[in-house]
Amino acid sequence: MVQRHSPRSKPARRALRLGALVMALVTALPTAVAAPAPSLPDLGDPTSVYLTPEQEFRLGRAWLRELRGQVGILDDPLVQDYVEHLVYRLASHSDLAEPDLAIIVVNSRDINAFAVPGGVIGLNAGLFLNAESEDEVASVVAHEIAHVSQRHFTRRYADSKRLNAAMFAAMLASLAVAIAGNAEAGMAGIASTQAAAIQNQLAYSRHHEREADRVGMQTLVNAGYDPRAMSRFFERLLRNVQYQGRPPEFILTHPLTEDRVADARSRANAMRSPPLRMTPDFQLAQSRIRARFFSNPQQGLSYFQGLYKGGTSLEQQAAGFGLAVAATRVRQFELAERTLNALVQADPNQLWYRIALAEVANERGQPAQAVTILEDVLRTTPDHYAASVLLARSLISAQRYPDARQVLERQLRRRSDPALWQLLADAAGKDNDLARAHFARAELYFAVGQSDRALEQMRYALAQSNERFDLNAQIRARLRQMEALASERF
Repeated sequence: MVQRHSPRSKPARRALRLGALVMALVTALPTAVAAPAPSLPDLGDPTSVYLTPEQEFRLGRAWLRELRGQVGILDDPLVQDYVEHLVYRLASHSDLAEPDLAIIVVNSRDINAFAVPGGVIGLNAGLFLNAESEDEVASVVAHEIAHVSQRHFTRRYADSKRLNAAMFAAMLASLAVAIAGNAEAGMAGIASTQAAAIQNQLAYSRHHEREADRVGMQTLVNAGYDPRAMSRFFERLLRNVQYQGRPPEFILTHPLTEDRVADARSRANAMRSPPLRMTPDFQLAQSRIRARFFSNPQQGLSYFQGLYKGGTSLEQQAAGFGLAVAATRVRQFELAERTLNALVQADPNQLWYRIALAEVANERGQPAQAVTILEDVLRTTPDHYAASVLLARSLISAQRYPDARQVLERQLRRRSDPALWQLLADAAGKDNDLARAHFARAELYFAVGQSDRALEQMRYALAQSNERFDLNAQIRARLRQMEALASERF
């Protein structure tokens, strides 16, 4: 039985909060400063009347900041790194010109993926729990990238003459709650007279879905994936619906019919397919997520013990990796280390095994050993994101705060990431650098939609940096930028 929430429930309040934010954004859009005109303007694009690409980008990133503060994000740098490489590999073969994407993995077992204006791409962890190959996950990602490249969200807005700014805001707010698997809760805070219209707009139209299938399938082929994976995954979703009381969130927001599946299958059959291949990183990511999603960690351990027989095939290596992760969760560190050392012998070049060994060392209170392992990894693969995050954590545990800050600041020059800001705030605070600690904490709060707390921390940072000219100037500039973004003055 589906649990329903009253209009004043916590998920409903989250929907209203997101709605208020996006409402402010959309209301401000007509006065926004337009992006610089391209040399050859597209005079035939009706969506530009409503949202320019620059406005889409700003709107999407503001929505993402609020989303991070409302739903659980999977805290796993190895999985995050894998997903980012997968998405960018596909984006590089898509219609997106110079893609600037924000990629998140939602900590939910529901099957879902989403794309919103501004190049925000998200996958639920449940997608990996239910996919049978990397090609299937890639087919969903390619489909979502197509929604971005074809500007479907804005086109839906432009196509509906009656859709005003308030309904557009509520549509985004409902999507945010649906991402976490609470579609009904997302609708609970919306007036009943608008519910049907908004739900209709929330779901992509059949035309847009077929277009995303077609464009996404071409992206799959260009990137070397099997185009048949899309219809295989859709077919399995439809079959599973027959045995569930409620369809997956992906189907609720991406209408799926037998005709659409047949159309995807027919189109794929006319395309070239690559040879069948196994992808170690996908299997390792899937096992890692599966091990983490057992509500009872001991059950996860028993599950992987039943699968792993000590073999060296890719399936056996994935099972062994899952066993090591599950053993670490229940603090059976010797079993985890023994299994990972056997995996390293089977495949010495697989970084995931060595990084997992460092995780085990850190969990058992041996951060110096973890640092040694991770520094060795980074000598062969400099700037590896997951290894860098875990090295920073280990250095902080080893009370080597200046070294941790150096690692984090090097990563932050490449990307702005809430996990990195959180670690930097910790390291700088313990290193008695209060200005930098407040600065990092401000960036963390801002990234998760807590603008008031972010501005407060940035002002603390300003006060602490009076005698450090360069840092003071940097803080002043960033404070002005945050104030502008927080007030949504475009």
